[in-house]
Amino acid sequence: MEQFTYETEDRALELETYEWDNVWWEQAPDNTKPRVLYIGDSISCGIRRIATDKACGKILFDGFGTSKAVDNPYFAESLRLFGKQQQKREIIIFNNGLHGFHLSDTQQYKFHYKKLVNFLMEEFQGTPLALVLTTSVAGPRNERVIARNGVAKQIAEIYGLPVIDLYSASVEYAGLRTDDGVHYTQEGYEKLAEKLLESVYKILPRL
Repeated sequence: MEQFTYETEDRALELETYEWDNVWWEQAPDNTKPRVLYIGDSISCGIRRIATDKACGKILFDGFGTSKAVDNPYFAESLRLFGKQQQKREIIIFNNGLHGFHLSDTQQYKFHYKKLVNFLMEEFQGTPLALVLTTSVAGPRNERVIARNGVAKQIAEIYGLPVIDLYSASVEYAGLRTDDGVHYTQEGYEKLAEKLLESVYKILPRL
């Protein structure tokens, strides 16, 4: 199996070997269609590019994919800058679970995850927020994914936020992962995009 694209299991560093942001503003001049801002990891980048097509162009999925961990002091500022440029969105969906493994799952990760959720609610007041469960991975690190998804569900319950369960879908379609045990084939991303779109429609049926 190839090396994971996030930091190796024995790292205790705040930054990964390759730090990246993948920011995408879909059909930016179009102010007529509803928009979803999908904040996430590399999996979100793979899903986002398909979700707009699956919505037949009726919903535009914008993306802020990043390797930044939830404790990265520049994460919130980067989101603020993008939000000011973009301005229009009907819902924000948020996931960051496959990064920041230098953080303990039930204490440090929970603290910083909750802090970032608070930021999103305050910075984008009036915009519905949903939390996306992290997709599964091959191997023992999946136990950490499960723990972090538990944190996400706890925070969602505290604030009364809807949860989009991509974890269960990723387990169902685990056979569609690539050889790195983390990412997905085209078919796998299509299946996850269908689940995501279905969930967004349930949260905001007016879309």
